[in-house]
Parts: sequence; C-alpha cells; structure tokens
Amino acid sequence: MKYCWVKIGLLFFIGILLLWGTKFSYSLVRYETYHWAPYFFASQVLDRKETRWEAGSQRHVIFLICDHYEPGFGEKGARRNQRWLKKFRPLAEKHRDSAGNRFQYTWFYPYDHKNERVLSELAEMSRLGYGEVEMHWHHPPADNHTFPPMLDEAIGWFQRQGLLITSGEKEETRFGFIHGNWALDGSNAHCTVTRELEILYRAGCYADFTFPAVGNRAQPRRLNSIYYALDGEKPKSYDDGIPAAVGKKIEGRLMIFQGPSGISWTGKIEYGAVESYALPTKERIHEWLKTHIHVMGRPEWVFIKLHSHGIQSEEHILDKHLTVMLSDLKNTCNEQNLSLHYVTAREAYNIVKAAEDGLTGNPELYRNYRIPPPRVRAKPRV
Repeated sequence: MKYCWVKIGLLFFIGILLLWGTKFSYSLVRYETYHWAPYFFASQVLDRKETRWEAGSQRHVIFLICDHYEPGFGEKGARRNQRWLKKFRPLAEKHRDSAGNRFQYTWFYPYDHKNERVLSELAEMSRLGYGEVEMHWHHPPADNHTFPPMLDEAIGWFQRQGLLITSGEKEETRFGFIHGNWALDGSNAHCTVTRELEILYRAGCYADFTFPAVGNRAQPRRLNSIYYALDGEKPKSYDDGIPAAVGKKIEGRLMIFQGPSGISWTGKIEYGAVESYALPTKERIHEWLKTHIHVMGRPEWVFIKLHSHGIQSEEHILDKHLTVMLSDLKNTCNEQNLSLHYVTAREAYNIVKAAEDGLTGNPELYRNYRIPPPRVRAKPRV
C-alpha cells in the first residue's frame, strides 16, 4: 500500500513537471525567445553586482510611459482624442511623484495619421504641462536614399505646432522615436531602411523607445538596457551595443532606451506593456523594479519605461487600471524608501546623460540637463 502511494505521488510530480515544461516550452516558442533568452539568463548572473549601491544613499525610480498613441483619422479620431484627454487630465492631477510633479505622459503620435486637430490638442496638453509629444511612424516603403527627405517632411509637420524643436535662443530639432510595427532599421518586413539609426540620429533623434518587442523578430538580443547602437549596412544594427555608463561619453550613435522584459521560471513573459491584455499588477511593479534598468555605475537611479496603446486599451487601462497602478507604484516606492519621479521620454534621456557625466544625488535636478523643453512647453509646468 505504501509503495502504491509513493508511485501515485511520483506520477503526480511527473505530471506537474510535464505541465510546467509544456507551458515553459510554449512561451519559449511563442515569444521567439531563442534569440534573446540566452542573453537574458546570462545577464541575471553577470549584472547582479550592478544592483548594489552605497549604504545610506537614496534610491530613485524614474518612471515613464511611452504611448503608441493612435486615435485615428478625421473627425472620428479627433473625438476619440478629446474623450481620452478629458479623462486623462484629472488622473494626472490626482497622482503626484515624490517632488510633487503631476503624472507625466509621452504621446508618440503617428505621422501617418496626420490629424491636425489631434496634434494641436496634444500640443496644448504639452503646453499645459501634462506631458510631451514625440514621433511614432509606420512609414511607407523607403530605402536609405528616399527616407531622409520623408523624415524631414514629417519633422516639419510636428514643428509647426512647436513640437520636436527645442525652446530657447538656439532652437534645435530633437525628438524621440518609436517605429511602427516595431520594424526599426529593416528588422522585419514592414521596413526596408537599413541605415535608419544613422538617418534618425542625423535628423535630431536623441533616442529610440521602440523596445522591448518580445515575440517579434525585431526584438534585440540585448535586453533591459540603455545602450548605444552603431548602424551598418545590414538590418537590425541595434541587436547589441555599448551600455550607457558613468564616465563613458558616447556621441554619434543612437541611444536605444528599453523597457523591462524577461521570462520567469513559470514561463511567464514580461515585456513592459500596459494594455488590455497585459494589465498592470502589484506583482508586475515589483518585477519592473527588480529588472533594475540603469546607467552602469549609477545603480541607485532605476528607470522603468513602459509602453501602451492608450486608445485601444482605453476601457481597461485609462478607465480602470492606470490610476490603481500609479497608486500601487507610489505605495511600493514609499514602502521601499524610493523617491519616485514621473518623467517624459526627453526628461528620462536627460537624466541618463547626467548619469553618464558623473552627476549624482537627486535626478529631479537633471530633467532638462541636455535637451531643453520643446518650444511649445517653454513655460514652467504648474
């Protein structure tokens, strides 16, 4: 009888193991982890020492959401945008970071939608201090020769609203970028421009915020990193690069600014999305913090960059889960004695550059360190 129970227990254990193996294997295949999983597991060991910081030093969380903001075309798109912004304003007012700043948002607006009313209203939101606007683009077929003039035209359209151009006496074209369909630098069938990183950089792009794109062939091998990619003739030149680090000043290369991604022992995939199908939870907040994306040598400044399709996920995220997530994030930071900073994509970039230059202390001081606010946002926020 005793042997029978041992046998049953062993069979039960084997069954559980097989179920786990099936789920884990499914995740490996479904999300094409064969490309990035080895790097991820290696980094869990090699980068562990970088999670240490000096005893007694204040730790900071720099938090941003980069929205692939796609309200649509014409009057219908304008109404969607107005409805979304009307809901967003009181939410942003309600949630303040450790320095008292209201919640900040970055709308990566698609040039291919080219809705003047939508862009005008987003520019007004930026002027009022609710966030900033950057470029998202599902660009038409192009090559290394035809893409630059197309990009110049796109930039000009945004700049007529005071966007993608800095304020101050010396105005400069500076913008963040998210590629449509994740297809940066010819990395999948939606793009055939293979010198895209170089073209973007020369046009004034300070950083790309497309990734992670787990489950898509565009996903780079390097994960959970802020790094610089060197462009080449082959597609997907950003597959790896040089990590941002204190004392290492890198110019002439486009910064790749990633959000959290990884795979757990249960086979659950994290890819930094806040969507109707990827709802934010307290458990995920802890995972984002543990991922610990930072400038090498400045581990006490932790960056959490999330992405969303705010219009498509409006009912689940904006109407319900975003405010809960922000409250949970603030409470978690308070519990762990972390200072929380709500920033835009541009401000996050500036804080990275400050870290590279060896600056320490409160990252709040470096929101405008390298790139000034856009022309439309020249006035200080309330």
